[in-house]
This record gives sequence, C-alpha cells and structure tokens, in this order.
Amino acid sequence: MKDSSITTRERLLEIIESIDLITSWSEKIHQPIDFLTTPQNVMAFNACVMRLQVIGEHVGNLIKNNSELLGSHQEIPWLAIYDMRNIISHEYLHIDEEIVFSTVKEDIPLLKTAISEMLTQLS
Repeated sequence: MKDSSITTRERLLEIIESIDLITSWSEKIHQPIDFLTTPQNVMAFNACVMRLQVIGEHVGNLIKNNSELLGSHQEIPWLAIYDMRNIISHEYLHIDEEIVFSTVKEDIPLLKTAISEMLTQLS
C-alpha cells in the first residue's frame, strides 16, 4: 500500500534510520561468511536485508517523485538500489551474502553521506 502522505524529508530520515540499524547489526560481521556462522548472525543478515528493502522502497519513491534531488548525487546508483529491493522482494531465498556484505560495508556509508547532504539541502 502506498502512502503518499510521507514527505521527502521523512523518507530520507527513514533511510538514515535503516542505515544506522544496518551498521549496528553488521558491526561484528567482518567477511560475508560471518553472516552464516551463528543463528544470531543469520538473524542480523535477515534484518539487514529487510532494511535494505526499506531503503530500496524509499529510493524507488524518490526516483519517481523527486528525481531532481537524487540528481545532485549521481555517484550513487539509485536505480541499482531500487533493483536490489526488487530482488529482495521476489528472490529472497537466493540473496547472496557476499553482495549484502559488500553493500553493507562499502555502499551504505556512501549512501548515508549523500542522504545526509540531501537532508541539509531540504533544511
């Protein structure tokens, strides 16, 4: 169900919240296989993946409704973020821990910087 009453600022804040949770949950993950070594790490993997889906959902809405805002950060692969959301939604059992690890450790910090700058722009 779409909620068009969510503002751009609220979407950006929810993305930041998801990034912060992902960062916290993956703090003790140092290589992709770590996600699969204990039940607690598997739970962290699942939680991170679900928050990546949340991020992708918000980015999809921003692509459709605020592409000019995203255009100020062309270094971020916005469409790939939305595509990852679709993969998570439709191919959940085939999600690769190496891709999630790379996303969490390499891409998420860059995304946080871009989203933080966008929030500053909106202020």
